[in-house]
Amino acid sequence: MVKIAANLTIKFTTICILLFIFGCATKSKDKKPETQQNSGVISPSSPVKTEVNSADNSIVTAPKENEVPVVTETEKPVVTAPVKKVPRIGIIFSGGGAKAWAHIGIIKEIEKAKWPIQSVAGFEWGAAVAALYAHKFSSNEVEWELSKIKDFKNVEENGNTLFDKQSVSELRAPFVCSSLNINKQIIYLLNRGQLNKLMPFCLAHPPLSEPYGQSVAEMGDVAGLAQHLRATGANKIVLINVMAQNTKRSFAADYESSDNILWVQSAALMAKKIQGVDDVVNINLDDYGIKDIDKKREIIAKGAELGYNEIKKLTAKYGL
Repeated sequence: MVKIAANLTIKFTTICILLFIFGCATKSKDKKPETQQNSGVISPSSPVKTEVNSADNSIVTAPKENEVPVVTETEKPVVTAPVKKVPRIGIIFSGGGAKAWAHIGIIKEIEKAKWPIQSVAGFEWGAAVAALYAHKFSSNEVEWELSKIKDFKNVEENGNTLFDKQSVSELRAPFVCSSLNINKQIIYLLNRGQLNKLMPFCLAHPPLSEPYGQSVAEMGDVAGLAQHLRATGANKIVLINVMAQNTKRSFAADYESSDNILWVQSAALMAKKIQGVDDVVNINLDDYGIKDIDKKREIIAKGAELGYNEIKKLTAKYGL
């Protein structure tokens, strides 16, 4: 009996082992491999896929293995602020005999406002102011040099007094003045050579002085000077006009004289809208005449007084 029981036990154990082995083999055969869809993991050999979320236009990039997905906003175009155009100012100083000393007062206001001056031009004694200012950009320097002038008669002597042998090329800013050759009936824009040599052609004008070398100061071609200043790089042209009038006072003693007619004509041209000129600063000096050189200190102060608000307006307009 004992022997029979032992044999039965061995058989039962053998059957159980065979059933276990068969069951494991069957399970292994039926098991399917995991897919990317089920696991949510992309294998290293698979390409990275990028999708756009239509809800908020964000970009969703499929993560790499063991990496947390990252959502980034769509790149927005960079909006740059408009570049501020800095004005490069060209100034034209009108003529005016003794009235031209008012330009010094106006330059004082321009210096306070720190205008970026590109180039300068002038008519008659406004040309002397322009050349002196282009030398050192200093109203005090202009005032000091012009204090040496006692009368207007000898333009050659005055040119030597103010400029000696200084050359236009030595100035800190481009400069030009205008002269009319009576014989040839041609207007010349003078901007080269020694200032003491060329300046008399731009200063001479009756009744203050006789013509010089058959030439007189040209007092009407503002557009020509404006065009020249733009050619030097100026993009804002300002005319400082000290010949503005509120009354019909004479520039010369005799209202109907040919000398006075020349000055009235020049003042009328300055009063019109001029092509190429962006802005005009009109300074009314009816209380002073073109020969009042003995009142130059008063005229300088009046120029600063009348020019203060005008320069302030333009400073704000140009964003300075």
